[in-house]
Amino acid sequence: MILIKNGTIITENEIIDKGDVVIDASLISYAGKGKQYKEKFDKIIDASNFLVMPGFVNTHTHLAMTLMRGISDDVPLQKWLNEIIFPIEAKLTGNEVYIGTLLAIVESVKSGVTTVADFYFHMEDVAKAVKETGIRANLGFGLASKFDMDTLKLKIAEKFIEKYNNTENGRILASFAPHAPYTCTLKFMKAISERAQKMNVIVHTHLHETEKEITDFKRKYGKTPIQKLEELGFFKAKVNAAHCVYMEDTDYKILKENNSGVALNPQSNLKLGSGIPNIPKMIEYNLNLGIGTDGASSNNNLALIEDMRLTSFLAKGVSKNPELLPAKKLVEMATMTGAKNIGFENVGVIKEGYKADIILIDKNAPNLTPFTDPYSMVVYSMEPGNVDTVIIDGKIVMENREILTIDEEEVKKEAAKLVKKLLG
Repeated sequence: MILIKNGTIITENEIIDKGDVVIDASLISYAGKGKQYKEKFDKIIDASNFLVMPGFVNTHTHLAMTLMRGISDDVPLQKWLNEIIFPIEAKLTGNEVYIGTLLAIVESVKSGVTTVADFYFHMEDVAKAVKETGIRANLGFGLASKFDMDTLKLKIAEKFIEKYNNTENGRILASFAPHAPYTCTLKFMKAISERAQKMNVIVHTHLHETEKEITDFKRKYGKTPIQKLEELGFFKAKVNAAHCVYMEDTDYKILKENNSGVALNPQSNLKLGSGIPNIPKMIEYNLNLGIGTDGASSNNNLALIEDMRLTSFLAKGVSKNPELLPAKKLVEMATMTGAKNIGFENVGVIKEGYKADIILIDKNAPNLTPFTDPYSMVVYSMEPGNVDTVIIDGKIVMENREILTIDEEEVKKEAAKLVKKLLG
């Protein structure tokens, strides 16, 4: 058992000063005012100088793309994908994806992220990295149509999901991840959704990322991708839709009626010149909004707090309403709502019976001084380096900013070698 004592705690409904959190195995067994205990604890953490809150949830990323960080900037999405990223990815081995994923998890954990929704290939190697590091993850098996291989690909994805879904004490979920309606046939998208429904797993996909994507699709089908997919019954599965930049009123309505999740990736969208999602409209339709970083090759980092802050600023700037999307709502999106969007129902809240995914933030850091409103501090002032301790599934994964599950320096060294090889 672990006792976190005397901290400033963000719970589901209130801020508790000088509060305690008790962790029993992987769950929170108490969260409230400090008190005396009869139990003997394996570890006691004095949180007097710390904010104690749920870990952040990154609802859309491609972890192994850390290996491509900074190799292609200042180009539009289609050129970036087709001329640079796809050719490099074609050369990646499973071991290279494994190392890139380890590096991404180190970066994620050190910025307070405890849960990720990854979306890539060589997923057995990704799962290996997730197991070793201790992070919580929904692993999306990436899919794209190729000649007459769709049926075989779907079977391979199904076997992966059967092997990994709800493993490691529920720390790992698995999902189908069709790349997008412009890389998967509509028949394939429909088949994936039907299989996901039978297996009760989510479908994680890119939707409505660029204006060109929508224009081309409407020219071919007379409807937007979301409208066409709805016609096929795609949204009968639980969908986590990344980007959703160019949307019509009917598209928002479809996502709302089907209780779909939306993963906002504002930094990646802006950097690639893809556009700005209409966050005020999404709020108007009360969509289930989570926040993602996308991959480090288009962001170029995995610090979710930066995308969280930018999401708030875009909502306020586009609407010209500074009251829109307040800090408390942003924290909920980056924790509880994001977790639900990617399939984790008991994650993202400091509450009895919930998973012990907790971060401790140094309140004495210069950028957090004076420490006033905790929500404001997290959304508008926090930096990745303010995260001191990270606990995932009841286990301490980082303490005093030292990763405890793997050798960070060795991972960075191996990643640097691989990048030289890839670009050589």
